[in-house]
Amino acid sequence: MADLCFRYYGISEFPSLKDAWKALEIGGDMTYFQTYDWNEMLWNLNKERRHRCFEIGFASVERAGEVILIAPLWIVKKQFGKYNQKGFHLFGNYGWSDYLNFIYKDFDEAAVGLMLGSLKEKFGLSNFHFENIQNGSRLFDYLESSGNKPLSSQICVSLSVRGTGFDDYKGRLSKSSRQNIRTANNRLRKDGIELLFDFDDSEVDLKQFIEYRTVRVDKKNQWEGKNLKWRVINFISTKILRRGRYRFADYAPFTHDIRSKFMTAKTPDGELCASFNYGVSPDMRSIVLMGVSTNPKYAKYSPGILLLFNFIEDAIANGRYDLVDFTRGNEPYKFALGGREHLISEFNSEI
Repeated sequence: MADLCFRYYGISEFPSLKDAWKALEIGGDMTYFQTYDWNEMLWNLNKERRHRCFEIGFASVERAGEVILIAPLWIVKKQFGKYNQKGFHLFGNYGWSDYLNFIYKDFDEAAVGLMLGSLKEKFGLSNFHFENIQNGSRLFDYLESSGNKPLSSQICVSLSVRGTGFDDYKGRLSKSSRQNIRTANNRLRKDGIELLFDFDDSEVDLKQFIEYRTVRVDKKNQWEGKNLKWRVINFISTKILRRGRYRFADYAPFTHDIRSKFMTAKTPDGELCASFNYGVSPDMRSIVLMGVSTNPKYAKYSPGILLLFNFIEDAIANGRYDLVDFTRGNEPYKFALGGREHLISEFNSEI
C-alpha cells in the first residue's frame, strides 16, 4: 500500500472534494444518493450543527495524487442518548438516502483497508456501522468476505427496462395488473376525466404536493387492520428509537433538493391528481423515486399507477432510462408495475 495515501477532511473542507467526487460518482455501484450534489445538500443543511460527541467529516484515499475513494462520515466519538452508537457511520443515515456507500469508481480493497485502519488510528474507534448497503454491491461483498454478517435487511424494488420493447414489458405484467390499468382508464373515460402526463414538470404546486402526500402517509400509517407485529415495530421505531437518536436537520428531497424532478398527472385545468418526485443518476440512465403524492379525490382512478405506466412507456420508446428504482418499501403498486425486489443490509464491522 506504499502508493496509497490517506487524507481526512473536516466538514468545512467538503467543497474541495467536488472535482474528485464527481469523477467517482459515475461508478457502477453509485446511485443518486452517492452524488456530490446530493451530499452537498446534506452538508449545507448540517455544516453549522455542532455537538461535543460527534463530528461530520470526509476521508479519502489517493493513488499517485488521484483520489480513488471517499467516505462521507458521521463519527460518534462518545455514545450519547441510547441509540447513537459510538463509532463510524456513513453520513446520510437516518434520512432519505435509501442507499449508502463509499464513493468509488473502481472498488479497491487495499484502499478500503488503508482508510479503515487510518480512521481507527486517528480517532481511536474500532466499530464501523454500515446501513442501507445494497446487496450485491462491491462494498457488500467486501463486508461479507471479511466475515461480517448482515444484522438486518430491508426490501427495495426496482424495474429494469434495458433492452425491452413496450409490448414485451406489458407481457411481463400480471393479468390482474393489466386489467387494473384498463379499469382505471375505463373509469376515466366513463366519468369524462382526462389526465395529462408531464414527466419533467417544472410547475408543480408544491403546497398541493405536500398536502396530498401528508394525507397519503397518514393513511398508510394508520393502525387499523395492522397485525400485532407491525404495531410493535412501529411503536419501537417511532416512539422509542427515534426519541433516543440525534436529529439531523429535517429535510425532504421535494423541498430541499433543487436538482430533483417531478412527474405529474393533472387535469386539463391544472389540478394535480398524482405526482412523483425523483432523482436522475449521473449517467442519466436510471431514476430513483423519492416521494409520491396522490390527490384522494382521484384515488379511484389510480392516477399514480397510470402516471408511472405512461412514464415507463415513454422511457422505453425513447430509450430514456434503463432502470426505474422504486427504492425502499414493498408497496403493491411497485410489483404491479413489474418491479422486482432487491435488498439493502445493515452491518456492524470491527475494524
